[in-house]
Amino acid sequence: MDETHNQEKDNSSKNSFPIHFINRSEQEWTDKGNAAAQDGDYEAATAAFEQAVLVSPDDARARYNLALAQHYLGDSEVAVAGYRRAIDLDPQLIDAYINLGNLYSELGMYEDSLETFQQALELDGENDELYVNVGDAYRMLNLYQDAIQAYRQALLLNPDMRIAADNLTDVRERVNDQYRRLMEQERRIDANPADASHYAELASIYLDMRRYDDALSAANQMLSLDPDSRTSYDMLASIYEHMEDNDQAAETYARIVVLDPDDAEAWEHLATWRGLQGNSSEAIDAYAHAIQLDPQRITARFSLAEAYMEVERYNDARVLYQKLVQEAETLDDDDLAAAYAGLADAQNALAEHEQAIATAQTLLEKFEDDAEGYYQLATAYDGLGRHDEAIENYQDAIDSDPLNADYYNDLADTLREVKRYDEALEVAQQAVAMDPSLILAYETLAQIYLETNRPQQASAALSQAEALRSESS
Repeated sequence: MDETHNQEKDNSSKNSFPIHFINRSEQEWTDKGNAAAQDGDYEAATAAFEQAVLVSPDDARARYNLALAQHYLGDSEVAVAGYRRAIDLDPQLIDAYINLGNLYSELGMYEDSLETFQQALELDGENDELYVNVGDAYRMLNLYQDAIQAYRQALLLNPDMRIAADNLTDVRERVNDQYRRLMEQERRIDANPADASHYAELASIYLDMRRYDDALSAANQMLSLDPDSRTSYDMLASIYEHMEDNDQAAETYARIVVLDPDDAEAWEHLATWRGLQGNSSEAIDAYAHAIQLDPQRITARFSLAEAYMEVERYNDARVLYQKLVQEAETLDDDDLAAAYAGLADAQNALAEHEQAIATAQTLLEKFEDDAEGYYQLATAYDGLGRHDEAIENYQDAIDSDPLNADYYNDLADTLREVKRYDEALEVAQQAVAMDPSLILAYETLAQIYLETNRPQQASAALSQAEALRSESS
């Protein structure tokens, strides 16, 4: 079989399907999967590896083999879920990290790719190919200095590694180009230091280079030249947004709406950053003001509805979503689907489960296999105690969006309620694998362990939940 998936470099190839010592039944299915994979029949390989997982659900390598076959088939999101579960079962399984990192890169999820490759390096710090993978992830994120260091480390380990040398040359050219732009802009400023627009371009270049302190300095120079310049504050806000400085971004937008009180977009940005500060009341007021200025501002209307949901003002959210649904002809398909899903969510929160079922079914009639439609339908059935229908629809939601940890958690909780404990445990563990920071998933795990008389495991899961809660507080 062809082991090279990414044509740019050999080190991004998926690993082959290795055989290891396992029980005879699983071994037979693994042998069949390996044979099919060698023949390029990944559908047959997937079917065989699925049987191996059924025989040994806690075997990390079986999970990895299945994910790898799904990866080759192009079932990317399913493969991500499989790789993550394999890692959860065996945190030392470096092949899973490597192929998961490659898959994240294929999906354009470069931050996740970088994190995964870095985890792999913790297991194998002398792997030159991993350093190239890390360098490539940094390069895609425009973190060129970090990329240079990674490529250099690859060359220290393997001086003859052509791909590392070529990629290092490429990054050097990008860095040199940035410095050329920087010097040209500095010369423009030297020629006319009173022109604030020159500092704006300088700040933009520094922002591209992730040199935030220098970008702030340039933006503040703009403000010193023109203290009431909207352009200067826009640049300042952009810098704080890139820095993810919630407080400074919010205060900058607060200044912008004083300078330009009729700017609906600025009010919406202010609302977003007030929300990130945890100031829900001011966020809601700012969203409402943005909508007052521009009643057709769709993003602000959705954001206001979501803010209402977060503070449990479900009636207010329902009214907003209902109005959006009624304006279907003005919405694109994605917004219309989101409006129906939001309406069903609000109805479920208000225990209006029959209405939520009708709304979710309408969503699924208009947009087949919409994951959130299935999820809201499942939630409504759960609320009515119709657990079999809930389980079916939770599974449909997962099939449509295999990367949503909340779907797995809610399915696990419903399986627990009907005492299907083995399945509940498997799905709850998948929820943790998909999102190790999901507190609810650990609590669900703990409940399953308690109900199956495993107090030590329950205590460990609750401890993890408490640790995560402390970190987030």
